Amino acid sequence: MPNIYEEKLQKILEKPEDIMNPALNLNLLANMSYNQVRERLKTDQRIILPIGSTEQHGPDGILGVDHITATGLAYAVSAITGIISAPALNYGMAVHHLGFTGTMALRPTTYINVIVDLIFSLKSHGFKEIIVINGHGGNKGPFLNALQEKYNEFADLNFKFINWWVMPQLEEKIIKKYFGAKEGYHATPTEISLSMALVPNSIKLPDSYTCPQKEVKNENCNWVMPANFKDLYPDGVMRADYSLSSEEKGVEILKVAVEEIISLLV
Repeated sequence: MPNIYEEKLQKILEKPEDIMNPALNLNLLANMSYNQVRERLKTDQRIILPIGSTEQHGPDGILGVDHITATGLAYAVSAITGIISAPALNYGMAVHHLGFTGTMALRPTTYINVIVDLIFSLKSHGFKEIIVINGHGGNKGPFLNALQEKYNEFADLNFKFINWWVMPQLEEKIIKKYFGAKEGYHATPTEISLSMALVPNSIKLPDSYTCPQKEVKNENCNWVMPANFKDLYPDGVMRADYSLSSEEKGVEILKVAVEEIISLLV
């Protein structure tokens, strides 16, 4: 990564919660006039689109984990590289989490239509590459379905779809080092830690935690029925020990994730 990028990243890591303040980033689409966007498009046709969800993350995790982490990473990459970032889509396909209070979900058909409309908007203005930073696993299927629905119309666009929590360097440098098998699949210590770094004092962790989910034969087949999700995962956590989370680890995660995302773009 270029030295100037390293310097900017180090400054962000000194106070990571500041990256969530849109007033501090003039590369955000929301902070630009249409004339400014038109000028940027003359030299760079890329845009970052963070997508997340508003859903349960266990008994102690905040509901905004998925969109907070996607937004934080998108805003950081935008601030460092100068690539425009669109506002985050804070709602996702999270129907299977509706058994838990506070979850706000879009049905797959609704989600597909929203994505199609947003992409058409960006395409009409001259954006050529959409860099999607995704914070929620349930979004991937309907997002890709949206592209398939408009196979011909979007054929001249380039997409980078990044599920930030499964990137190879993050796995090697963070997950294997700190969490191992206790990383789990939902309300993971990786995502909880990053959200804690971006929104300090937002989560009070238990001293220890044991996931209460049932051992169910053919679990991977059964849980795809949304109504069965809470039966399999009574408190919403999926095989994770989120008590291992910390703000300090979250700062490390932010560093590794931002570096890895930028390496895909430059």
